[in-house]
Amino acid sequence: MIFIFYITLFLFIFGHGLYFNTIDNDFFARLIVGKTFFQTGGLLEWDFLSYTPTHRFVDHEWGSSLVFYFLQSHFGDAGLLIFKAIIYFFAFFLITKTILLRNKQIKIHFLPFWFLINAIPAILFSTLRCQCFTFFFFALWLYTLERVRLKNEIRLLWILPSTMLIWANMHGGCVAGFGLIFLYILGEFLNKKPVKKYIATLSLCFAVLFINPYGLEYLKFLFSAITLNREFITEWQPTFSSIGIKYHYKFIFFLLAFLLLFAAYTIKFKPNIKKTDKTKALVLFVTFLMALKSIRLQPFFIFSVLTYCYEDFYKLFPIRLPNKIDNLKEIFFLLLMCFFSTYAAINTKLKCTVWNFPIMEIDFIKTNNIKGNLLCEFHDGSFAAYRLYPNNLIFMDGKYEEVYPNELIYMLKDINLANKGFREKINKYKTDIIIVTKSYKIYEELKKDNNFVQVISSPRYALFLKKELIRKDFRAPSGNAKYYTNTKFDTNINWSLKNED
Repeated sequence: MIFIFYITLFLFIFGHGLYFNTIDNDFFARLIVGKTFFQTGGLLEWDFLSYTPTHRFVDHEWGSSLVFYFLQSHFGDAGLLIFKAIIYFFAFFLITKTILLRNKQIKIHFLPFWFLINAIPAILFSTLRCQCFTFFFFALWLYTLERVRLKNEIRLLWILPSTMLIWANMHGGCVAGFGLIFLYILGEFLNKKPVKKYIATLSLCFAVLFINPYGLEYLKFLFSAITLNREFITEWQPTFSSIGIKYHYKFIFFLLAFLLLFAAYTIKFKPNIKKTDKTKALVLFVTFLMALKSIRLQPFFIFSVLTYCYEDFYKLFPIRLPNKIDNLKEIFFLLLMCFFSTYAAINTKLKCTVWNFPIMEIDFIKTNNIKGNLLCEFHDGSFAAYRLYPNNLIFMDGKYEEVYPNELIYMLKDINLANKGFREKINKYKTDIIIVTKSYKIYEELKKDNNFVQVISSPRYALFLKKELIRKDFRAPSGNAKYYTNTKFDTNINWSLKNED
């Protein structure tokens, strides 16, 4: 019945992903990088979309950009959504292989996976994100390291430096791989097992890091990114912050369930602390701390719990259903997921959406051919740049750590909150157009401003233009939702046309 389980799991991941089909805030920046590479054969070293100061572009996600642009340009929305389902499925497939590697006597059930996948914050499931490669490789490394540790299949260690070559060029989350090997070195040392092979593998993986388009600059960037304060980014907030509790409560339920099951296991089986697997304990403890530290890091803990604790919690429930009833239960879930994924596909029409962006405001600017420098939320920046270049340059976008000086995001915060001197900050770089989130104080201040005029407003956003840009012949933005879905990938950024000119 394991085959039925895998089909059920894939259908659930596929259907689940369709309901989280809003395009990620930084996805359009990835498309720009990918398009540049496929049309010119090179990578962007400098940002050309902003009117504010920038520094050299060290792109730790350039490999993901190539994959995303290829999928979007050849297979459209459906290709993006299907690829997302495939890569997440294989991550969980590897987790199940690791569970069975640790204990062949247990049976994999669908319900625990349903619960755990739902615990992963939806923000990490939206369309495709570069993190998907990190989660896949993390699961692959867990499986490989357990094969080496439990089966002494040392030859498999070559997988780690080989995949690090890909991982490091897909996403800066490759540092999680180094952390995992380090925990295995420390854990196996405490278990009084040989660790030289892991140390050698760690050294090889580090050497592979230098194989990237930026050389040593890439390593410097990774170090700075690890230590960067991301206090304004929602997904980098602590789990028990107001944001974490309000929007990511499912993970907190998962955490409470884990702690209760862990306590029940400890009381029932009274494990000998001296015989505790130190590697297992270290990985669980460190990923637990990571999950508390940041919403973004919660999946690492979920993966670790699945890998190491599934067999423990399985023992807590000794009563098993008869095989026939158990098989019928799995078939029922299969049929349920068939219906679920089919309904999701029909309902979403395999389309990605952009409802989280100021689509009407940007369409108004584009339709009316309004030229000038545009200030908007940094997480809306890449979409605005993708849709409006070259008529409009942006203040900044989500690549802030890769492209912009750190003080720029603090300047944007002061503007949004209308802090003292915010007008001087707006004028410093000659801003002509402003799209504001109406919940910010800047919205009320701009309505009273003599230099800017509000021209349109949607439930979440408002568009302000400098007085000299106001015309009487402005056309209203489209009110057709289908129009925005179908035109979201339209852009004037085209390097092949520039070459022809």
